[in-house]
Amino acid sequence: MFLKLDKFSPDVKIGIVSASRNCFPRELSEKRTAKLLNEVRELGITLICPDAKYSIIETKEDAKAAADYLIENECDAAVLYLGNFSPEIEDANFVKAFNKPVLLMAAAEENSESLSAARGDALCGLMSATLAIAKRGLLPKVTLPKNPLVDAKSGAKEILRFSKIIKVVRGISNATIGLFGPRPRDFESCNYNTASLASIGVEVEEFGLFDLENEIAKIRSEQPSSLEDSKSSISKTDGVEDPVLIVRFSVYEQALLSMREKLKLSGATTQCWTRQEEYSKHVPCFINARLTERGFPIACENDAYSLVGELMCQYASDNAPTMLDLNHTIPSDMLEGMDIENKEDVIGLFHCGNVPSKFMKSPKVCYQLIMSRLMEPGKAPDLTRGTLEGAIKPGDITIFQIHGSGDNLRAYICEGSFLDMDPKTFGSTGVAYIPGFMRFYRNCILGKFHHHVAVAFSHCGGVLFEALKQLGVKEIYTPITNNTYAGENPFD
Repeated sequence: MFLKLDKFSPDVKIGIVSASRNCFPRELSEKRTAKLLNEVRELGITLICPDAKYSIIETKEDAKAAADYLIENECDAAVLYLGNFSPEIEDANFVKAFNKPVLLMAAAEENSESLSAARGDALCGLMSATLAIAKRGLLPKVTLPKNPLVDAKSGAKEILRFSKIIKVVRGISNATIGLFGPRPRDFESCNYNTASLASIGVEVEEFGLFDLENEIAKIRSEQPSSLEDSKSSISKTDGVEDPVLIVRFSVYEQALLSMREKLKLSGATTQCWTRQEEYSKHVPCFINARLTERGFPIACENDAYSLVGELMCQYASDNAPTMLDLNHTIPSDMLEGMDIENKEDVIGLFHCGNVPSKFMKSPKVCYQLIMSRLMEPGKAPDLTRGTLEGAIKPGDITIFQIHGSGDNLRAYICEGSFLDMDPKTFGSTGVAYIPGFMRFYRNCILGKFHHHVAVAFSHCGGVLFEALKQLGVKEIYTPITNNTYAGENPFD
């Protein structure tokens, strides 16, 4: 989805309807829904509710009228809240008529006093409703919480979480990505299938590097006023001192922003080995990091799958993501004295220099060591300057990747954390502990996914898992946990 810079996730509209079975008092559903709406407002969420007559579904006509109202008000999703047992046929009719994602949950009994007369029996009713929905082939549209029997407070929290899921679904199914240049020869694993991305709604715009180079040439010759803004920001905010390098960076940044605006791009990828260095006179990493930090992620090595992964991480976390390699093992001497159950699950995540500065300790603009050896042997780095290097700060992370599976997609999700330790190597890099990683790597990643991974700087695996289900992705891999049912969200 094309967003304003410095905005990380789309706005979504969510509607709400309740339901009441004819042999239960409508007032019970009305009362419970009112409590739920009060708790939702406390969380800063505004829900769209149909007119009073149709806010509580009792008949097929109510179900159709409520769905029509939410559609007319451009709701992206809806909450169906069973205030009492509810009429299962009408519940299913609402889901069918609305035909968009639905969060389905039911009211728990409030206290012992309510059991004596005002018992809603929604635990029982939810079974009937889900079976009716399943019979009509509509269950894939439905999200069920870990515990779908909720009081007002827990129900409001589930609606907040559901809104994050819908942000991912809406954002990625309306995304357009720009790919600049061919995939570098030495990165065969970073191939992509356009049809697999189209299966979740992503539009792909493919360009030659010359298209980007033409835009760079235009910026160089026209010297727009925005170029001065970039120069000032790079000098003051990022501490770059070389005036020649500042100009090179600024021109490249403005060229990318110009292409973003012209093409309404959600994100972009560039080739970066090694034509860009020859033409732009710098590596692109630093500018990629700057623009990713502003909500316009740019993936390396023309990796379309990782770019889409970054976008999904951005929408799920409402924050900037990054792309890293699952890169290296951590020597045992670095882990001495650390209280970690399985030290094989500690790995090094790395990329040349593309992590947003706010996630790094003391970031510094440097040069790409490997590329310098290749392109400028025996010389002081010039064309290969432009990485943003430093140790990544400790904190929670979600690592996420998608890959083509025929004309569809497969995905994996892991949660873990960056440790507070010196990674003792170059680049944008950190030492991460991912519980269960090595078994997962051996059994689920090898042979199915490439080496890049999108990273969110928070735990949002549960949101991504549910969003993938809503998007129709059937192959979802996660580290194995004890007592997990088939298809169960392991992050709940």
